[in-house]
Amino acid sequence: MANSEKTRSAFIALIGRPNSGKSTLVNTVLGEELALVSTLPQTTRKSFKGIYTEGAMQLVFVDTPGIHRGKHAFNARMIDESVRALANDAADLVCYLVDLSRPYGDEEDVVATIVRRAALPTVIVFTKKDICDDVDDMKNLFFLRNPKLAPLPHCVINAKDPSAKREFLSLIDPFVPEGPMHFSAEDMTDENLRFFAAEYIRKQVIYNTQDEVPHAVFVEVTAYRESEKRHHIEATIHVETDGQKGIIIGKKGSLISKIQKRASEDLGKLTGMPASIICHVKVTSGWRDNDSFLMKHGYNSR
Repeated sequence: MANSEKTRSAFIALIGRPNSGKSTLVNTVLGEELALVSTLPQTTRKSFKGIYTEGAMQLVFVDTPGIHRGKHAFNARMIDESVRALANDAADLVCYLVDLSRPYGDEEDVVATIVRRAALPTVIVFTKKDICDDVDDMKNLFFLRNPKLAPLPHCVINAKDPSAKREFLSLIDPFVPEGPMHFSAEDMTDENLRFFAAEYIRKQVIYNTQDEVPHAVFVEVTAYRESEKRHHIEATIHVETDGQKGIIIGKKGSLISKIQKRASEDLGKLTGMPASIICHVKVTSGWRDNDSFLMKHGYNSR
């Protein structure tokens, strides 16, 4: 480095229920929409690293899947993803996001228990204050339900508001120790372009279908080639039934064409180069409970 300023760095695991604002907060801090955000629960499926570097400080945010007790093995594997992010050697700080706009219930209790058991420094970020009728009342109810968490440092934000960035960074600043920069200052994530291609395809499925279809979809990028003027991608959209396949293809291929076009546009914006995405839809019955399928795609059980 050009000066003698000591560097500081930390890996920060974000954990919370589905739709608690984890991905939104990461995007707000980074100033880019890298993490997939939607109103659909369980939008985040794999832990995602967002890298924020400011001066001599580097923060690596690990955006984890929302903790949700679903009926499929896939739900359990996503919980495993979140728990692994809280391991001592994987994170320096736990950031527990609590949605103020929804009643607390068993699902919140599960997350609170996981957070309490993590042997790591922890802060609490209460989110969605903009759509909460009584912020103080909801905050107090949370601490009454979880008295052991009451002494923890916390803040109250609207994760979509640009002002949330400084509020959040001020909260976690005391927990960032001296340490090396793990990534280049220009990096915003360690994910590769295959990851983003798959996410952009899944984003369009989420935006253009309803009910169970988005949950029953898994996107696998089978080929990624870069030429001098264009990125060429082939992907398989796995679904569980013929009916879901028909919905995604659409009348005379109308919806799959739309998905391919808009995902290609999103990837082109990210890379600064035109992209062509071709999708094939395949029925992979019961993939959410198929151990070999899940392990092949990186969802290993503990």
